[in-house]
Amino acid sequence: MRSTSPSVTPSPTLDATLRRSQLAVGSTLRALEDTMAQAPARPESTDPPPVAGSPSGLARRSSALVASERYRELGELGAGGMGVVTRVRDVDLLRDLAVKRLRPELRDDRRLLQQFLWEARVTAYLDHPNIIPLHDLALAGDDELYFTMKYVDGVALDEAIEQLRDESASRGELVEGLTLPRRLRLFLQLCRALEFAHARGVLHRDLKPGNIMLGEHGELLVMDWGLACALPGSAGHPLREAMPSAGSSELVSGTPLYMSPEQVLGVALDARSDVYTLGVILYELIALTRPITDVSSVHELQARITEGRHTALALAAPSVSSSLVAVVERAMALAPDERYASVRAMREDLEIALDGGTPSAEVVSLATRVGRFYGREHHPWLQKLTMGDIEALGAGAALFGAGIALVCVGVTRLGAIFIAVAWVVAMFVKIPWFRRVRADGE
Repeated sequence: MRSTSPSVTPSPTLDATLRRSQLAVGSTLRALEDTMAQAPARPESTDPPPVAGSPSGLARRSSALVASERYRELGELGAGGMGVVTRVRDVDLLRDLAVKRLRPELRDDRRLLQQFLWEARVTAYLDHPNIIPLHDLALAGDDELYFTMKYVDGVALDEAIEQLRDESASRGELVEGLTLPRRLRLFLQLCRALEFAHARGVLHRDLKPGNIMLGEHGELLVMDWGLACALPGSAGHPLREAMPSAGSSELVSGTPLYMSPEQVLGVALDARSDVYTLGVILYELIALTRPITDVSSVHELQARITEGRHTALALAAPSVSSSLVAVVERAMALAPDERYASVRAMREDLEIALDGGTPSAEVVSLATRVGRFYGREHHPWLQKLTMGDIEALGAGAALFGAGIALVCVGVTRLGAIFIAVAWVVAMFVKIPWFRRVRADGE
């Protein structure tokens, strides 16, 4: 590969910009600290508790420098409840960036100021190829806190799924190439990002397709770490003192469609909460639909999540392999103890399935299915059987096998085999995997 060094003519304002920046580096955010100290916290806020630590040491930039000299506005990329993201042109480095600003009407809320600062710091802390890189954090002259990130020229994962779901929708080249194998390989990138975050003691808590970007070079980037918190047992973490704890608040934060049952209930969380959310996203990538649809209220949605009532992936995507179904089912298990213990375990199982092997989840789920077979919603005819029916069926099978064995005995070894089979069948129906249900529904 040949490298060239193009001749670049400096911007007329470059020297002045550098001088101003050098003067700004040593300054602190005393104005912001004063504002945060004087501003009353809003008791009605449902966001995570304020993080510890002060924002001192950040550079103050003049409003004019941000607005007209260093960055040139190119349009809004998106807006959320707390911030606005804008695409800008860095006229000094000749590249496009994404700038996130706190909404003007929220600047007096100390809790939100600290949460915004926390989002910037944790994003910078998680330096990984599949996590959005943060470049700068500063305060403009009008007390506007902002940070700059890489601009991703691509599409959000939720938009890509929507385009794939709608066969009549126009698709770009990036979305058109998202076949199921490609989507599953992208999901592995997502797993690696969460593996890294968990290893660094960070739980995302708001993972969803809308917070995941697909870049033009085939990369996947996880965004929006504002609701992230410390994982249990992450003592010694460099940002520990500035982190809200996963179990320190009873407030429910996140996006309901992608919350784990324990997150909906507002109890303490660990890595298995993100595993559940990954299972929901994997389900959606495979079936191009969500596990829970047609709900009329958030309350109904939360009830279905906490009760584990969602459409089985095997019904939503009948052609998908049993191995993939098993991986999704285990990740989305209602009880955390029945899920993968870590994102790494889930990723490795998925890789085995993609390579044509049998994942551990499929072995476990087979035994579980046998144990729970009777009474499943998609086998209603079994609920009409009484234990007497089952015992009669077993006895008949045993007698049939014994009869064949008597005929075959003395001729070949087949008699012994039939006797063994009859014994196994007779014992099988006695195993208490089947619930005793009366025909009258009692």
